Amino acid sequence: MSDFTAKIDAAANLFKSENFEDAERAYKEILDELEKNPESIELKAKALIGLAGCLREQLFFDEAIPFYEEAQKLRPTDKESLMGLADSYRGLKHWDKAMDYWKMILKLEPQDYLVMTRIGDAYRKRGDFENAEKYYLMSLDVNSKNKFALMGIGDLYYKNKKYNRALEFWKKLLEINPRFINILTMVGNVYRIWKQFDKSIEYYQKALEIDRNNFYALYGIADSLRGKGRYKDSLKYWRKILRNEPENERILTRLGDCLIRIGKYPEAEETYKQVLKGSYNKYAVIGMIRIKLEAKDYDKATTVSREYLTRFPNDQRVVLLLAKIYEEGGQGEKALEVFETYKTVFKDKKEFMSRLASSTIEHFQSSIEELDENE
Repeated sequence: MSDFTAKIDAAANLFKSENFEDAERAYKEILDELEKNPESIELKAKALIGLAGCLREQLFFDEAIPFYEEAQKLRPTDKESLMGLADSYRGLKHWDKAMDYWKMILKLEPQDYLVMTRIGDAYRKRGDFENAEKYYLMSLDVNSKNKFALMGIGDLYYKNKKYNRALEFWKKLLEINPRFINILTMVGNVYRIWKQFDKSIEYYQKALEIDRNNFYALYGIADSLRGKGRYKDSLKYWRKILRNEPENERILTRLGDCLIRIGKYPEAEETYKQVLKGSYNKYAVIGMIRIKLEAKDYDKATTVSREYLTRFPNDQRVVLLLAKIYEEGGQGEKALEVFETYKTVFKDKKEFMSRLASSTIEHFQSSIEELDENE
């Protein structure tokens, strides 16, 4: 028996050093020998769990499960085999099966806050807000500093737009470790959504102190500066992102927008053309319309707008832009024709005319160019 124990220990050391293939072979050899020389149930269960763990770490979840099941038959209340089964089913995204095993563990160990967190994660993945919240809070009742539960519940609240609650838990996480860079950027995102740009910039800057090339922090600070109307200041951040991602269309269109707003129209046009070489990007097209309008090239602006509306007929921004082009070009009657053509977009003529009449070009451009972060 001591010989088998030594072999299992050696295989376990291979596993710990992440030499999974050699560990797998070692466990298989042990199991073959145990078939010829039956030893204790305990040793066989250990070898089965070890082999299953090697397979699971290599992402062979389907292959790992039968070995965990065999081990569980030998030791029905063994936490290690139950956890292995749960994690394997999690790897396969079979959430119900995974939760069955995690809940078995909770019956054995009711205070296991990490298992509660895993259950919360599974419910979150399935979109079950109430149960996810329930298990995260259960976990935090046992250990209020459980960083995995704090991350999970913060993400749960954020994705359900309960931003105050998300901040409550994420800030607790930052008290534990103020260098959680992904949490710093997510807190920044909440303040940016609320248009509290000074606060969002504060958190993005903290993230950049840790990683000066972090995409989310660079994006967030650039967009926050843009939100404050500090277009020139935002340029350096858009450009820094583009040094690493020169073909990123979203960043290029944001750069183009800021260039327009500080009057650098030729540079903005070249930026939008770069985007349009790759695809018919709606924001690049809208940018080109704005440039042609500013240059008083009404014919070109009209042509581009009408082509756009054949593709996206219900985009109110460009409907209003087209009307504005006609108004600026001295064709008021055609602006009214735009309304008649798109009257299903605008519920009443009064709203349309008031928006058209009250806006300067600058204000008008701001209203139509409000970009949706999730689009």
